[in-house]
Amino acid sequence: MKLFHEMSHKGPIPNFVTYNTLIIGMCLVGRLSTAQEFLREMSDRNQVPNMITYATLLDGLCKRGHIHEAVGLFQAMQNNGVEPIVFHYTIIIDSLCKSGQLLIFHLSIIRLKPNVQTYTIMIKGLCKGGRPSEAYELFRKNGRG
Repeated sequence: MKLFHEMSHKGPIPNFVTYNTLIIGMCLVGRLSTAQEFLREMSDRNQVPNMITYATLLDGLCKRGHIHEAVGLFQAMQNNGVEPIVFHYTIIIDSLCKSGQLLIFHLSIIRLKPNVQTYTIMIKGLCKGGRPSEAYELFRKNGRG
């Protein structure tokens, strides 16, 4: 951290790769507030957060049980012009299923084509939530069952 602050003040100017690396590191050691500070600083310094930046933070927040913050970040990501891909949705859906807060995104409304991993997580979540009939129906309609 000291080296980063020296670099920030004396040069060279940190770019999105530097920030992404720091955000990944902070998430790995559970320092989510520091990772979020780096996201804010990144934006303040006109470094545009990308899909990797958001995926890293979403994953870190979800793994630490900060699901509501992750959903807020997901919305902020979209507001900032970063279109989510299946991977981003899968992080959120998986976390909601694991936490018992099952929420099935209406993927067809947003024109997103879920992949096998997304369907597997959704089906698993429905089963764990005591809704095996809905899981089977989702599988039958979309899982080529």
